[in-house]
This record gives sequence, C-alpha cells and structure tokens, in this order.
Amino acid sequence: MQSSSSLKTNILRAHFNGSTMSSKISLNEIISRVPTTRYQGSKRRILPWIYQNIKSLKFDTVLDGFGGTGSVSYLFKMMGKRVTFNDALHSNYQTGVAFIENNDVILTDQDINFLINKNGFNYPSFIQDTFKDIYYLDKENKWLDVVVHNIFMLSEKYHGKTLLRKRALAFHALFQACLSKRPYNLFHRKNLYMRVANVKRSFGNKRTWDAPFDELFIKFCLEGSNKVFSNNRRNNALCKNILKIKNNGYDLVYLDPPYIKSKTAHPVDYYSLYHFLEGISDYYNWEKRIDYSRKNKPLIKNGSFWNKNKVEKNLDRIFNTFSDSIIIISYGDPGYPSIDTIKELLLQYKNKVTISKKEYTYKLNNSRKNGNKLYEVLIIAQ
Repeated sequence: MQSSSSLKTNILRAHFNGSTMSSKISLNEIISRVPTTRYQGSKRRILPWIYQNIKSLKFDTVLDGFGGTGSVSYLFKMMGKRVTFNDALHSNYQTGVAFIENNDVILTDQDINFLINKNGFNYPSFIQDTFKDIYYLDKENKWLDVVVHNIFMLSEKYHGKTLLRKRALAFHALFQACLSKRPYNLFHRKNLYMRVANVKRSFGNKRTWDAPFDELFIKFCLEGSNKVFSNNRRNNALCKNILKIKNNGYDLVYLDPPYIKSKTAHPVDYYSLYHFLEGISDYYNWEKRIDYSRKNKPLIKNGSFWNKNKVEKNLDRIFNTFSDSIIIISYGDPGYPSIDTIKELLLQYKNKVTISKKEYTYKLNNSRKNGNKLYEVLIIAQ
C-alpha cells in the first residue's frame, strides 16, 4: 500500500468533458469514446457496425435489457437518446450507474487518494482470509480489503446521488483492475498458479498481471472520470430480471441475452464467471453467499431465469411485453434458438423483421480454431 504523499505526484488530472460530448458521432471515434472493458461478450469493438445498422431508426427512449458492460447503452447515450440501462448482476448495475445514469460526478484526485490509502478505519480482512491462493497474492488480497472498505466509506464524505455515483465509478475501476490481473479475465477456477509460474510465455498478459493494483486502479479511475458526460437527458440504471420490467412506453428495446451455443449447451453463466465482482459489490453480505464446497468459492447459485429449457418461452414473453417497441436483438450464429426461430417468434408481434450479420469471433471463442465461422447478428423488428 503506497502512501498518500507518494501517490499524489503520480496521479494525472482527468480532463473531464462534462456536457461537451458532441451529438454528431464519427464512426472512427465511437470505440475510443466508450469505456474499455475486459468483460466477456462485450460489444464495444463492434459498436460502429451496430451504429450503422440503427442510426436511421426513429426512436427517442430506449431500454437496454441485458446491459452488461454498458457499451451499447453508452452508444445510445452518445446518440442523444433517453436511456434505461438494466442488468440482473449488481456489479454490472454499478457500471450502468457510473456511465449511463451519471452525467457529471467524477472521482477527484482527493477521492482516489482516499480510496487507495488507509484512513484510520478498522479494516476487515475477509478477502485475505477467504480467498488465499485462489485469485490473487496475499498482499493483493489485503489491498482489496482496504480499497473495498474505503469505497463504502465514501459515505463519510458524500451523500445521496453523489455518493452512489462516486461509489459506482470506484467499483467500475476496481472491477476492471481485478479483471486485468486474472488469467482469461475470469473467476471460473482457482488458477493463481498460471500467474506465478516461472515458465516461458507466448502472450503479453504477464506484465499486466504483475502491475501493482494501485497503478491499474488509478488508471481506470481516471479513464472512467474522463468518460462521464451528459447528453442532457434523464437516463437511469436498473438491476432487475428483465421479465419483471414493465413496458413504460420505450420506443426501442435492445436485447443481448446470454449466448447459447446449441440446444444441448447451457447459456453463458455470467453469475459464475464474475461471482468475485458480485461479491465485492455486496462485500458485507458476501460471507453468507459463498459456496464453500468448491475450490474457487463462487457464490451459491440463485437459480437462473435464462436457461436452455426456458429460453424460447422467455423470449416470447419479452417480445409480447414490448410488442409496441422496436425490438433489436444482438445474437450469435450458430446459436440456440436459431435465427429462424427468433424471427418466427417476432413475427407474431411485428410486421417487419430484418437481419444483418457479420463474421466475428470473440477472443475466448474457439470456433475459428475448429474451422467454424461465428457470426454476430442484429435482428431488428418493427
């Protein structure tokens, strides 16, 4: 843990843009404007393609039902729309608060120094005691306990919406720092050994893995504050099961549901892949939620509303609920249900369904290695 005095000289001032974000979007600038992430399935790299497919649609209010990293919601916000971000994961909800709901709150140098240093509190040691030799080194676990506690103790300095948005920015930065230091950017197994093994490596992640948490956290705090802007609309973030969201007259509903490779496969389980981040966001209840029988100590499964047996029924329910809205689905092909099945479901409620696709493989997908092609698909129903 570095001292406050030694870090003050290392923190560069964030150049906060406030409400100066231009409503005129350049395709070449879209990706550079959107906050970076190491989250699996993020649409950030294909936002220019998504924008080209939706820019001519007439809509003003939008619901992003499976908001994830917030990249697509951020694009909608850049387009000047009134955006409602939703995600069932509380950790993703923090990102929605930080960048979609938040228009002007940033982390100052004083905030960052407060977050990364001991401030006289009685600090807990939950991560040190519980996750030893699982994800991070002992000194890193100790650092995490301090910083997470400090995030919650921002209540000593701020109140109301300012407090919630400062916390959300800090959580987002911490989540990105945590992902950066993880093999595969995931928490699906106990594999700290991959970081510390003294072997020859064919990839460059080792440098990031070895970077101090302070350095990575500060970097994402500054980047996050730089990405905060106002589109002069009242945007908001939700943390709900999308099946429980009522139709509030959204002009457009964007859906990026968990990907299912085939009828026999299970959906991508983000709750299990990112359970550590979920735990951080609920730090003082974390102990009660852990499955201690497993080596990587994930959260106890809370039941999934999105599984292979219910996916068609769930999609139909969503399409029915938002039948008066333009519906856009981001999808992978091949996948389950098939594109044709989804189109048939949509045509029960909509008159026109158009499909755009491009070849695209995510970094952790092995389809290309196996000689198979994977396509990113946009299904637009009007």
